[in-house]
Amino acid sequence: MGCCQKKKKMINNNEISDILYNDKLIPDLSQSEPPSNRASARSSLESSNTSLEDFKILKILGKGSFGKVYLVKNINTDKIYAMKVLDKQFVIKKNQINHTKTERIALEKLKHPFIVRLSYAFQDMRNLYFITEFLQGGELFFHLKKNSGYKEKAVKFYMSQVLLALEFMHLNNYIYRDLKPENILIDKEGNIKLTDFGLSKIMKPNQTTYTLCGTAEYLAPEILFGQGYDKTCDWFSFGVVIFELFCGYHPFRAKNKKIDPTIYLRKTYIPDKVGKNAKDLIEKLFVTDPKKRLGFNSADEVKNHPFFKDIDFNKVLNKEYKPPFVPKLDSDTDLKYFDKIEGIGIEVGKSEKKEDKELDENLEIKEDESDDLHFEGFSYETNDELQNEDGKI
Repeated sequence: MGCCQKKKKMINNNEISDILYNDKLIPDLSQSEPPSNRASARSSLESSNTSLEDFKILKILGKGSFGKVYLVKNINTDKIYAMKVLDKQFVIKKNQINHTKTERIALEKLKHPFIVRLSYAFQDMRNLYFITEFLQGGELFFHLKKNSGYKEKAVKFYMSQVLLALEFMHLNNYIYRDLKPENILIDKEGNIKLTDFGLSKIMKPNQTTYTLCGTAEYLAPEILFGQGYDKTCDWFSFGVVIFELFCGYHPFRAKNKKIDPTIYLRKTYIPDKVGKNAKDLIEKLFVTDPKKRLGFNSADEVKNHPFFKDIDFNKVLNKEYKPPFVPKLDSDTDLKYFDKIEGIGIEVGKSEKKEDKELDENLEIKEDESDDLHFEGFSYETNDELQNEDGKI
């Protein structure tokens, strides 16, 4: 998940340069709230039919700012999943309670063919657990690094699916605020799904928010300059990703890996390798004034742009277009499309490495550290076979 800092005033360039560096923004200290009825929480942990005991940990997939992601198998069904584990104390210490709740609700509500599917959510005295489908193709970012750019046909394929996912979120009054290649996953058929909704927010129509939030390189100018923003900020990020897929690098990169806010005020150079219609689309998505940016009125503005003129979005929704890349997998636990994590063994519990022992310890329930932390209403369970993902509102 990402981090936020709320701003309700114009922030100057010095403040931005102090805050923006390479990856995430500093934590939001204004949106935390203590768990309700903490004194009696330990004895009243909500009942759930699913627990950590139902899963066998196979491998580690990654580590983030607030937790780890594991490859797991449901011992009752033999199905493979991804399991994100968040330490409750760390979530509270870093004031990420609201963001964690938002992600949990969003994963339940946003059922769409191009949004990652939540199967289970549960907790114990120490940790929160998200069990989602495992997308074996890995991050689009992983493939972008190896390809250093895509042809127009591939860009259209991936971004038409992303477009429908964003449209679905916006029509359901969510803004995403964290669109980037790392959050676009590829399934075993070669289609994409958006993941990581910790920074998403429910927005009423015509509502404006001022939270400085997201990954620095993908933030719309109105977020950086504290001017207030709505769902239109997602279309700016959409343009950044299109540029990256074509060119293999970020359009607003700067020296020392810092983002210079004034760069948004200058015309972006788009290489000749980007076609005429694609260039026009990117320029209209990079418009500084969000009210003049393509997508301000609706996603139809983006869908109807000449860049997508040969795309039938009903066929996109039904996955009728052939993916430009289909993962070649040796098994349902093949991780060839995931970066190896140095210093961390693969088989949890079978290695004598210090790092591997720490992995096991991170999943243990420790009575003296639980502190009676309870997240009300967190548990969730669904029948994977009955999930409706037709993309309808």
